[in-house]
Amino acid sequence: MKTTENILESNKTKYLAPFFEQPQEVLFFDIETTGFSPKSASIYLIGCAFYALDGWHIRQYFAENAGEEAEILRAFTSFASTFLHFVHFNGTTFDVPFITAKCKKHALMPFVPSSQCDIYKYISPYKNLLHLPGCRQKQLEEFIGLYREDIFNGGQLIELYRVYTEQRSTELLHVLLLHNYEDIAGMLQTFSVMAFPKLFEEGCFQIQKAVIDQDSNPANPMPLELLLRLTVPFEFPAACAFHGTDGIAGKCFCTCRGHDVMIKVPVWDTTLKYFFSDYKNYAYLPAEDQAIHKSVAVYVDKSQRMPATAATCYTKKCCRFIPWFGKADKSVSLFYENYKDRQGWVELTDAFLSDNMRLTSYIKNLLTAMKTGHKVSRKL
Repeated sequence: MKTTENILESNKTKYLAPFFEQPQEVLFFDIETTGFSPKSASIYLIGCAFYALDGWHIRQYFAENAGEEAEILRAFTSFASTFLHFVHFNGTTFDVPFITAKCKKHALMPFVPSSQCDIYKYISPYKNLLHLPGCRQKQLEEFIGLYREDIFNGGQLIELYRVYTEQRSTELLHVLLLHNYEDIAGMLQTFSVMAFPKLFEEGCFQIQKAVIDQDSNPANPMPLELLLRLTVPFEFPAACAFHGTDGIAGKCFCTCRGHDVMIKVPVWDTTLKYFFSDYKNYAYLPAEDQAIHKSVAVYVDKSQRMPATAATCYTKKCCRFIPWFGKADKSVSLFYENYKDRQGWVELTDAFLSDNMRLTSYIKNLLTAMKTGHKVSRKL
């Protein structure tokens, strides 16, 4: 068995600090195998990255032949047992089950990571939103501007490893170690894309500004927009701009750069309807095109009123509205253009913009809608 260890340049891992309070408790790891099934293939290389006082280290355990598989497993699992958190790329479906099966085969202590973060699992839902061609690690590396020296993939290295076990070539050993080394180094840096789940799923942001963008040129008026400027306690690895994938969310735009997030939401300056749910207690006034409660309707001439239906039981309001995303609680009054519309709108008032708690909840719902595609369900 060969063991190698190298120290990474500190600036290559600057994005990790906001995610781990105690980085020395975290272990990144990746394995190289001679096939996809632990029943017929073996592990020939295990690479891992860990934090020490002088920076991030990459350690590699290399089996010079299949007979050393148990030895590298024993060394790795013993070292890994001192860590609390584990990070991998698609390790949930490959690396962890493979190591577990091999530990059982060699009667070693089971490898059971207590706390895991699978980068692939977290990022794959963002493939379309971030316009990624795919979610392989190399594709994420290219997304953040990282390009490798290594030109081989894991499948090609299987044959190179077979040749190495026969020839023990120094050049082949370098190629085999380089691929795994760049997998680990790349994983440390691509972990920075976790900034997107942290924004969209955890809602880690602070509102800096919420204003209505009012065009000052009457000759060429632009649609009104609500501008939301946010800051986040981490740094995005790449500047990007995107919009929602469906419905009105598709007209909302978001840009992320550095520690800043800017969101634009369409504003309607129009007349919309608020529908009362208990329409049997209302009367509709055709001349005024609105409904009033029966207790008041008794004072209106019978020729000027009729029983309200679900579709005519509304009052109208002319003001500025913004689209509402997610479920509305009883404190939210939703307006619609027509009775059967699914998309609801909420009044955009100074009170709304100054209510930080309410605005934060609104932004979280908006980000969820942009990520997942906005499918509104309304009980009619």
